[in-house]
Amino acid sequence: MLWYKIWLETRWRMMLPFDMILFAVFTGHNKGQLQVGHASPGHPSVLNFLPFFWMIAPLMLAGSGVNTEAPFRALKGLHGSTFFTLGLPVSRFRLFATRVGFGMLGTAGLIAIACCLAGILFPEIRAQTTLGDVLRYAVTVLLCSTAIFGLSTLFATFLDQQLQVMASMASIFLLGWLFIHTNAPGSFNVFRALADGSPLVTHVIPWPAIFVCLGVGAVSLLAAWTVLQTREY
Repeated sequence: MLWYKIWLETRWRMMLPFDMILFAVFTGHNKGQLQVGHASPGHPSVLNFLPFFWMIAPLMLAGSGVNTEAPFRALKGLHGSTFFTLGLPVSRFRLFATRVGFGMLGTAGLIAIACCLAGILFPEIRAQTTLGDVLRYAVTVLLCSTAIFGLSTLFATFLDQQLQVMASMASIFLLGWLFIHTNAPGSFNVFRALADGSPLVTHVIPWPAIFVCLGVGAVSLLAAWTVLQTREY
């Protein structure tokens, strides 16, 4: 019942980030920007702006605590079905873990399908990369997405759906601003790990950036569960 309910809530929400990612790659294909590696200033690579689109996927599919999500729009206030969900004969922890687990599985599936379709539809990708590099890239995208996934889940425990999306987007832009305007080591730059520092270019997994994302994601999920334990609905 829990899995079916969250599937009904998120099945159409998966389409937005999926379509955005494929549209970005298709646009790069038409403009001759679908090259892997360090592109020239006049011909930027699609890899330079793909990180933003990859961040949209966990934002849209993040577990919403125990809140019900509207499929087609961001709601202000609580959805009425939230109280039905809370009335189910399951513990709050199981409810939270199920929704978080489904969100992560949905994110992983979306990343895998998008990478496979991009490799099938666009011959430039097949010509410039190997299967091993694509697999390493998909793993990197998934592990890096845990940071925004955890933050979005945390925001959902005390904000309504509209504010959750806005706060998550603000976190993405703030993170990008910090990496640009501070002297943080490039190896910890999440956006670089998904662009010119990704396995498609370096042929190795950017573990420093991944460890940062995993840490942020784990702390955020733990904080989210702490909030849910004390919140009254």
